[in-house]
Parts: sequence; structure tokens; C-alpha cells
Amino acid sequence: LLDPIDHFVKRELRCAGYVRYVDDLLLFSHDKGALWAAKREVQARLESLRLTIHPGAHPKPVGEGIPFLGFVVWPEARRLKRRNGVRFRRRLKVLTSAFEAGQLTEGRLSSSLQGWLNHARYANAVGLQKALCSTVSFCRVSAR
Repeated sequence: LLDPIDHFVKRELRCAGYVRYVDDLLLFSHDKGALWAAKREVQARLESLRLTIHPGAHPKPVGEGIPFLGFVVWPEARRLKRRNGVRFRRRLKVLTSAFEAGQLTEGRLSSSLQGWLNHARYANAVGLQKALCSTVSFCRVSAR
């Protein structure tokens, strides 16, 4: 569905820095005015597909951090969004309670925990991973 947008951004807007994953789009430029113009043009093109841009989407310096795919990305680091860590901490508490009550197998608990750890390992979040693993006896944090 968004393939025409990819071609539009690369061929017509000639945006040198462009990233898209599913429905998340990032455009990069040294010129803030060019980014505002590109946003208007992409927005118009998306409207022809009956799609909209999130109201909070606007050009901003990468030094402020860019929320993308559950992380906040800076040129030198990647951090998990705070709400993702909080949400998983709550979920892990529910899962361990269910495990201790015999309502959940160790394999199911382990797979849920390992799935989240595999996501979190792409961020600079080793401390958070270790803190969460300290609550579960069979958890190990691997460095990237």
C-alpha cells in the first residue's frame, strides 16, 4: 500500500535520508524548511490513499531523540520507551504470579520473557533487563 509513497519520497522529493518500517516513516534532511515542505507533500499524497499522518508528527532535530518502533533513537544511543518497560514489568508480575499458582508453565513464562528481552537488547537497557531478570530465577541477559 505504501510502495507508491516510497517511490514518491525517493524519486520526486529526492529525500536522501528515508526510512520506512510498515507504517512508520522517517525523513532526514539538514534543512528544516525542506522537511516541512516534504511533510506537506507526503500528507497530500497520503490523503489520496485515504491515509493521514499522526497529528504529533513534525520535523525536529535528531538530537532530541526520535520515537521509532518502541524505542527512542538518538545518533549515539537507543533507549526503550519508558511505557514499554513499565508495561512489561507489570505483565511479568502477572505472569510470575500465574506461574507460582500453577496456571502457567515455565516454558510459556520463559518464552514471554525471552521475547521481550530479545526486543530490549537492541536498546541501551542492560540495567533494566538485569533488574527484570532478578525477579525470575531462570533468566539470563546477553550482551549485544
